[in-house]
Amino acid sequence: MPMCGMIGASWYCSRSASSGITSRAASPIFGGYNEANIMSATATAGSKRSPGSWRAVWPPRPLGAAGLRWPGRRAALVVIVMAAVGLGSPGVSAVRAAGASDAVRAQAAEAAAIKAEANRLALQYRGNPHGLRKAGHAALVAGRNDATVAAFLQLKGAVRLSAALERNGAMLDSVPDPQLVPAVAGARYFASQIHHGLLHAGSGRLITVSLQAQELIAYDRGQVIVDTLVTTGRPALPTDVGPMHVLKKDAPWTMKSPWPKGSAEWYPDTPVQMVVWFTKNGEGLHDASWQPDSTLGPGSQNGPYASHGCIHVPLPAVRILFNWAPLGTPVVVYPGDGSPVAEQVAQQSVDALGNPTSGLRGD
Repeated sequence: MPMCGMIGASWYCSRSASSGITSRAASPIFGGYNEANIMSATATAGSKRSPGSWRAVWPPRPLGAAGLRWPGRRAALVVIVMAAVGLGSPGVSAVRAAGASDAVRAQAAEAAAIKAEANRLALQYRGNPHGLRKAGHAALVAGRNDATVAAFLQLKGAVRLSAALERNGAMLDSVPDPQLVPAVAGARYFASQIHHGLLHAGSGRLITVSLQAQELIAYDRGQVIVDTLVTTGRPALPTDVGPMHVLKKDAPWTMKSPWPKGSAEWYPDTPVQMVVWFTKNGEGLHDASWQPDSTLGPGSQNGPYASHGCIHVPLPAVRILFNWAPLGTPVVVYPGDGSPVAEQVAQQSVDALGNPTSGLRGD
């Protein structure tokens, strides 16, 4: 039986090695990525460990009238709208029309799903346009953040869905209340499709880090195996932004300052239990025994425990990541501030191979 629980700021689950994972088919929404092809750099030799007994288990969340919460505990509330909701709608008749192409069938199913969501929203938010508009903006923010990760991974299909999200998002503050329902329904639908495609594309293993939320989430074929608050680099030495990947792993390890003693950034030799390195200039995911878990999270990158570029992760969470993530696992650090995708992608500070262009980093 899987054992799940909270330790400090982290959610994690374990499962015996004999237990398997129910695999899911790759998403038809996005084209694939995998550990080998998102960047061609060769992993640096290190103390590699094969994946251990930690496996993905996420508590099921019922889909009710209020919708399904996205896996991130602090993420926006978004409804996962499946095309099946329109099975009894007129849109399905169009889908089944003789000679209809795959594109026509897909468009009809999409329209039926959005219409069904609009009908549900109209009932839920009747007389509450402020709440409806707020729900639309929450979907827009979450969708943009997921689309940014998808853009960094160069996932096929993400551009179309992101453009559709923005078209609907542009109407949230420009249309009168009676016309708001279709815009919100569209924004929520396309945000959910981006999220679903992101979780199920490619090899299925992915680590994301939101700088705004100071949150790390690790996915395995759509399942969340780690969701934890973290602390990233201080303003003077920010954690690099963009698509990177696991290069090597060391346990234990002593962090040594790349800056000379007397420098403002110098620090004494600092032992840690384990490190999952994701850049060649000294950035990794590691435990930080000197930082209380209560100080992790939003804003901590500006506080006294902010790192020199690494990402501080609670020890139980980094243990899971160390055993679970093989070399080559994608690590995407993104702004996560809900701004348009182009603005977030413009903050990328690594080259096409995931090598930082910003200089040395440390603990």
